Amino acid sequence: MIPDATDKIEIRASLDDGTGLRFSSNLMSFLTNREDGGGFHLGDWLQSLDDETLGHLQQLAEMALYGSPSVGAALEDLVLVVLHALAAERQTEQITFGEEQLGRHVELLSMLATLERLRRRGLLAYADVMSMELDAANSIVLSPEAFAQEEDIRRQMMRGLH
Repeated sequence: MIPDATDKIEIRASLDDGTGLRFSSNLMSFLTNREDGGGFHLGDWLQSLDDETLGHLQQLAEMALYGSPSVGAALEDLVLVVLHALAAERQTEQITFGEEQLGRHVELLSMLATLERLRRRGLLAYADVMSMELDAANSIVLSPEAFAQEEDIRRQMMRGLH
C-alpha cells in the first residue's frame, strides 16, 4: 500500500473524488498559523488535534500499515502528513526516502498518535519533544496510574507498533 520510492507525489488540496486531505490540510494550517516560527515537532501538532481527529489519524495509520483496502486514496493524506512533518522538523523543502522508510514513518505516526491519546488520559508525560524522525528519542514518563492499566497500555502500544 505504501507508494514506491520512485513514485512522484503531487500535493493537492483535495483528492480526485473531492475528498479533502483532512490531516495534511490540518497540519499545513497548523504550520501556517503558528505564532512561533521556531522549531516544530510532530508532537506539537498532535497535541493540537481534538480527540476524535486524533483517533481517526491513529486508525488511518493502522489501516495503512496493515494494507486495508478501505484506506484507498486516504493513504495520500498520510504520506503528505509524513512529508510535511519531516520537512517542518528538518526546516527544509525537500524530503526523499525509500518505501521502507516511509512505512516506518507511518508506523511511528501511529505510535505517536497512540502515545498522545495515552497522555491525554493522564497515563504518561513526554520527557522531551515527540518527533517524526526515526532516530528520535521520543521518551515518555509513565504515571503511577499507568501501572494499574499496564495490560491495556501494552495492547494499545502493540497495536500501534504492528
